[in-house]
Amino acid sequence: MSRDEQRVLDEIETDLRAADPAFAAKLTLEAAASDRRRRLGLAHGCLWLGMFMALAGFALVHEVLAAGVLFILYGTGSVIAALLTMWQLRPVNDGQQRVWRSDDPGQDNSE
Repeated sequence: MSRDEQRVLDEIETDLRAADPAFAAKLTLEAAASDRRRRLGLAHGCLWLGMFMALAGFALVHEVLAAGVLFILYGTGSVIAALLTMWQLRPVNDGQQRVWRSDDPGQDNSE
């Protein structure tokens, strides 16, 4: 990225922080990590709840067929949704990509 492009991005960031500090606070890495942890915790809870519902459905299917089948279907759906959410939120480790950020104006940041 050229120095001029970096300067323009810095100006945009400064203007955003001045115009809407609450929105700018939501765009930090800490806020993103907190949101990811919250969503992963919710997905783990749904995973356990879905497994419990599916097992309860298998036990209940011998007594009340319709209720057992509903428990199995809802439990399986919950497990699938939780697994998809956890897969979507998995960390991505790309060893090939390097992000360089330097405040040294003499250093060229382009690769």
